[in-house]
Amino acid sequence: MSIAPHRNSISKRSSSIIGGHNRFGNHPNDRTVELGHGQNEMRTTISRLEYLNNKFNIDPSFDIEVSGEKKDKKLVLNTKIDIQQKETAFAEYSCKILDSLELLKPLFKYIRSLEMNLDSLSNEMEALKARLTNLNEEIKKNAKVDQALTPVLMDILISPQTVQIICNATIDENWVNQLTVLSEKKEILQAYKDSDKVNQDNITHLSQIIENLEKKCVERIKKFLIDHIKAFRGIDSSSVKIQKKLLSVKEIMVFLKNRNPKLAKEFENAYIYTIRWYYYFNFVKYISSLENLTLQENEFDTDSAFRHTTRPLPSSSTSTFRSLLLDNSDSINEYLINLPRRLEQLEDESNKYSILAQIAESANSNLKFFMEQIFQFLNQTILDNFTIEFNFIMGFFDITDNEELSSTMKQMFSPIFKLGTNFTKYLLQYCKSDYFGILHTIRRIQKMEYEIQMRCLPELFQTYLNSQLMVLWPAFQNNIDILCDNITATLMSTSVIKQIMNNKANLLIPLKATQSFSMVLSNMVKLVQNLVFELETSEPLNGSIERLSSTYEKGMIQLASNLDPNKRKLFLYVNFQLMYNVLDSDSSIKEKKPDLTDHYKRLVEAYS
Repeated sequence: MSIAPHRNSISKRSSSIIGGHNRFGNHPNDRTVELGHGQNEMRTTISRLEYLNNKFNIDPSFDIEVSGEKKDKKLVLNTKIDIQQKETAFAEYSCKILDSLELLKPLFKYIRSLEMNLDSLSNEMEALKARLTNLNEEIKKNAKVDQALTPVLMDILISPQTVQIICNATIDENWVNQLTVLSEKKEILQAYKDSDKVNQDNITHLSQIIENLEKKCVERIKKFLIDHIKAFRGIDSSSVKIQKKLLSVKEIMVFLKNRNPKLAKEFENAYIYTIRWYYYFNFVKYISSLENLTLQENEFDTDSAFRHTTRPLPSSSTSTFRSLLLDNSDSINEYLINLPRRLEQLEDESNKYSILAQIAESANSNLKFFMEQIFQFLNQTILDNFTIEFNFIMGFFDITDNEELSSTMKQMFSPIFKLGTNFTKYLLQYCKSDYFGILHTIRRIQKMEYEIQMRCLPELFQTYLNSQLMVLWPAFQNNIDILCDNITATLMSTSVIKQIMNNKANLLIPLKATQSFSMVLSNMVKLVQNLVFELETSEPLNGSIERLSSTYEKGMIQLASNLDPNKRKLFLYVNFQLMYNVLDSDSSIKEKKPDLTDHYKRLVEAYS
């Protein structure tokens, strides 16, 4: 059955489907369809056709022709629609939609629930907002409170770490730092006692805690000092190491003086007496070691023949200097040859050392030392230890008063000074006629006087050095007296007179006595120095040189009187010429004693 639809009604409804693109392709019957406004109207048209088909029960397959005119253009739509197929497709779509709706039911339920709870959530958000505002206000208030209380808390707070260190840690630099913290807290609490900003009960409680901690500190410092002071009496104990440890925590003594002055003074006295014993014990051992050293004795001195016998020492001997001036033994030559070397050792600024006791004890007996060297060993050691102890007393015990310092150092070193003076007397016994050794020792003392001024030591050590000079200068003067007597006795001796009066004697050769005396006098002039900041003429050495020169000149003139006038002038010229050449050859002699050089120059001119 074929029914032709009403073309005008369909054409009117479909007249708007023009001007589009062909979406259906080519039909087998080669019919074309003109497209209108779009897909939506096409779907509407198909739905209507399906409705008519169902209503009139017509053949599912039918032809539709749609035509319309617009702007003189005609579009023709010819298509064959399978209604049954479309119905099945739409039924499937409907099932899918229903399934999708089933899947979306939880979402719809959640959305409805969300809509129902939206008001309550909104109310809760408003409550949270109000609460947040209140919290912000409280934070600002607390910030202001913290800003006001933080300085106070930091001032009065004592950390548990500080308490732990004070009570249990080893006393070292970190422990000392906690003492500083404790002192600062105490001062701050004292300032808060009259303040209304803090509770006074809390201040009282904290003050009591600090007081207890200070008592604990005093107790630990007491034990620490006892242990270290006892360590000085240990076997092979080193005072330098112990003092270094004490100086690293020297603030503990300041703390102890402020908290318990009586206990601090007791520890100071305990240290003084302990270190006094320590130095005395060790210096006795050291001096005993120095006594084992071999002295470079004057073997030409007649006194040496009596040193190891029961016979008394001679008070004066003409043969003493006679040997020095006339003999040609190796010992005399060695003594005179060593004079320049001894002078070099004296002028060497780096020659400020001491010898260890162990080295002194094991020194080879063939190794000999001069008197001034052994004196230097002991007194340089005393000076160095005195300096170390002086700096330690000032640094650790915080003693600044000069009188108190001198008194403290005197307590510790008075026995050592007595040992040093007695040891100098011991050296003089074995080097009694070594006048150059005595003079070199005096010069070393004068260098030490300059050194103690550079080290800013108290006058106590200067007093000790002066006591040494009081022993050495008289001994030197006594040697000069003996030397002058021996010069006169030697030049007036029969052997010398016979020697020059012998017809075979060569008067052009200076006397052996003149050769030796020129070396003695020139080396003695080199020792004229001004190390004590006094006038050179105020020193006994200058007068001694004048005495020796005058004694020699008078002796030579008196000796020459035994010759006839022709030989006398030649004899004096030759000997005085040698003296002048020796003195004039050294620039240092001309600088220190120009008058002496000029004097012998005038003598040479007088007898030329």
